[in-house]
Amino acid sequence: MRYFTKSTLGGFIVFLLTTIILLQHIYLKQIPNVVTVKQSLPQESSNVPLTQTYKPIACLVFGGRLGNLMFQYAFLHVISKSKNLYPIVPERFELSNYFALPEYESHEQNRRRQECDQIQPRELERWACSYDEKFPKLATNKSIFFHGYFQSWKYWTGYEDEIRQMFTFNSDILEEARDKLSEVLNEMGYEDSPNDVVVAIHSRRGDYLRKDLKEFGYITPNASYYRNAMEFFRKKFHEKRVFFVAASNDINWLREQLGKEENIFFLQNNPPFIDMAVLSLCNHVIMSSGTFGWWAGWMSRGTVVYYKHLYTPGSIYASTFRNGDVMDFIYPGWIGLS
Repeated sequence: MRYFTKSTLGGFIVFLLTTIILLQHIYLKQIPNVVTVKQSLPQESSNVPLTQTYKPIACLVFGGRLGNLMFQYAFLHVISKSKNLYPIVPERFELSNYFALPEYESHEQNRRRQECDQIQPRELERWACSYDEKFPKLATNKSIFFHGYFQSWKYWTGYEDEIRQMFTFNSDILEEARDKLSEVLNEMGYEDSPNDVVVAIHSRRGDYLRKDLKEFGYITPNASYYRNAMEFFRKKFHEKRVFFVAASNDINWLREQLGKEENIFFLQNNPPFIDMAVLSLCNHVIMSSGTFGWWAGWMSRGTVVYYKHLYTPGSIYASTFRNGDVMDFIYPGWIGLS
């Protein structure tokens, strides 16, 4: 039987260790990404997807009521997609109570909202009611803080179907709106036939009558505009019966002005989102000043009549339309009357 001497045993051990190290090196060269992947993974305590964790953010100062919020959200959603950004929305965002908006991870939103305060400078719009071409030219993959109202359909050209899907009212709101509209039309003798047409009317008054807002340049239509618009639809559908469903933040005034018109019903005692849902379910829309009627008209997909005189010439409000042109705000194909 042969025995190893100390020298031969030591040499064997050195040979064995060298062989193991060499084999390890060869193996690791075949999977060079192992170390890199481990280093790039988020900590185990974070359940946030990697694509969201390291994505730059888009922030926006939301303000105003329902119609304004819808314009701002539509802009934020589309600009975030086009610039590869993660959109940040306010905590307990009002619109999520009404619409089936895309869902963002709540823990991701909560964790990253504070990052908005660190973004400087802010990107300000030049015209609240017109398209600002500088925004589509902004850099991709860079966090941005926007400030403005962004009341132009041009910001989401090509995304119309997606915006319509986002601004689909929640099922309980839609059900209530359909029930109300059905009840109203049945009361007026509507038969749900090709010979019957339903036209919505929205009248924005309220705060637009305040002295400071009048001086700013806001205008609300007078009664003759609504009568002219109603007559436009009666002539357009002269072989059919035309029914009108009206909503307003001053419904008593509207009833006094239009109460003697044929086939008209005045909605009252509804929250604004129910009124908007009801109006959007009508075939066509007569809109007033402001954004509430704009969205009701756009969501109806029918013929929309708008008031030609949206602002007082030479006013501050007039300057929110680029060169005084309202067509960045008014959707293509809509019909202006006075």
